[in-house]
Amino acid sequence: MLDLDKAFSRRSGQRSVAEFLIRNGFRVSEDGCLYAGSVKLSDSRVAQVVGVDRRLIRATVGVILGDDRLKRIFTKLGSTPSLGDVAPELGFGAIEIIPTDAAGRGIVASVAGIIAGAGIVIRQIITDDPMFSNAEMTVVTEKPLPRELIDDLLKVKGVKKVIILS
Repeated sequence: MLDLDKAFSRRSGQRSVAEFLIRNGFRVSEDGCLYAGSVKLSDSRVAQVVGVDRRLIRATVGVILGDDRLKRIFTKLGSTPSLGDVAPELGFGAIEIIPTDAAGRGIVASVAGIIAGAGIVIRQIITDDPMFSNAEMTVVTEKPLPRELIDDLLKVKGVKKVIILS
């Protein structure tokens, strides 16, 4: 497991940059450039979005490339498009699950089981890693979920809140 707190101990700004890179699937190339897929990103623009000085981006990339384990992880990252925000335009349903404890076991399986048990196809599930303090799960379904199914999802152990995305 990747422990960003340990990897970037005493470097909270760099930890924030590293978390941003992971959350967005931004890859660090062997030569120290940042990429979203095959699109090269500028340090200045990434710094602006993260809210840090561009030199902190360079310093973070330096730490990543200087650590074999971090390098193996960050040079293989890739982004996956999330359908959650465009679900209504596609005629899909979308919900966001806020867990009481993202490291809790069985949340994904229970949620998927309830939805599948109702005969509704799941188009996509994206979950954040529990290492993130505000980890959540987005579920995109072939059609919007009926109210009674939302009530069933709220009964799942470990589910704090269900938000309908529209």
